[in-house]
Amino acid sequence: MNNKIISILALSSFFVSNASLLAFDLSKVGGDVEVGFKVKDYEEAGASRNFRESNVALTLKPNKSKSLAFKFGFADRVFNESKESNRKEQSREMSEFYIENMYIWGKLMFRPEIGMRYTDFHNDEMKLDSAKEYRFYPKFTYTFNRNWSLYSRGFISYTELKNAFTKVPYFGATESRYGYKHRLEGGARYTFNRKHALSVALADDTSGVNKFDYDVDGTQVRFRYHYSPTRNLKLVPFFFWGVDGERVSTDNNKTEIKRDMLGVNTHYKIKKDLELIGKLNYEWRDDDNENGGNGNKDHWFYSAGIKYSF
Repeated sequence: MNNKIISILALSSFFVSNASLLAFDLSKVGGDVEVGFKVKDYEEAGASRNFRESNVALTLKPNKSKSLAFKFGFADRVFNESKESNRKEQSREMSEFYIENMYIWGKLMFRPEIGMRYTDFHNDEMKLDSAKEYRFYPKFTYTFNRNWSLYSRGFISYTELKNAFTKVPYFGATESRYGYKHRLEGGARYTFNRKHALSVALADDTSGVNKFDYDVDGTQVRFRYHYSPTRNLKLVPFFFWGVDGERVSTDNNKTEIKRDMLGVNTHYKIKKDLELIGKLNYEWRDDDNENGGNGNKDHWFYSAGIKYSF
């Protein structure tokens, strides 16, 4: 049976069997719905490459005056590569489910989030079938005073990658690879007034298992300027400076990676319950391996979405 059908049946069974636990007053329900797209364009190894993604996300609060929230997401991403007369296309579908809550102890606000992302690959060049990530987001904010605060964002996860064709000897089952992954950021924010704020953070990215089967580590210092010229508009220009990065293949071939990024995030409230969200950035990437080669992949990335809150 198709994996998506199994997942839907399992989720439906859970809600039916636990209906009494999840019962709530519809008049108290709150949340938001966001619909959007993402685009990335770049050149690599003489080929023009890009991906196009459409996505939808739902956040549901059984009681809008409480912090408990259930989050659902779905995205459909298509990759294209054009080189001379050759053209390749790959796609993947990503489904997510998370539970989030918030706890406050004095000046500390802790907002943990836990859940899973499932990815279904189609025509993948590395012959992958699917991937599962069990994620935990240890988000917190500690407010010293009206000006200074510390924060963390990002996630840690346990990942399983399933290969579509490689068989385990004597058993005939598809082979899976397992590993640890995290994308974490921690920093400080200084608020000048209602319109102006500045944040500086250190971000670390590591992955012990991925579709290319190599270990990846990267560190950036991230600068953001938060500007709200009106109560309905917020602009966040940012610069991410790559200070360290390394990719190590299974045959121990090392590649130094440096990534710098410049861009801006935009939030505009059309009205109280309707918001436009946009992002535009350019990334400079410089990969140098031990043999003197490079795999530069500078790219443009842009996304847009609309969010309705209820």
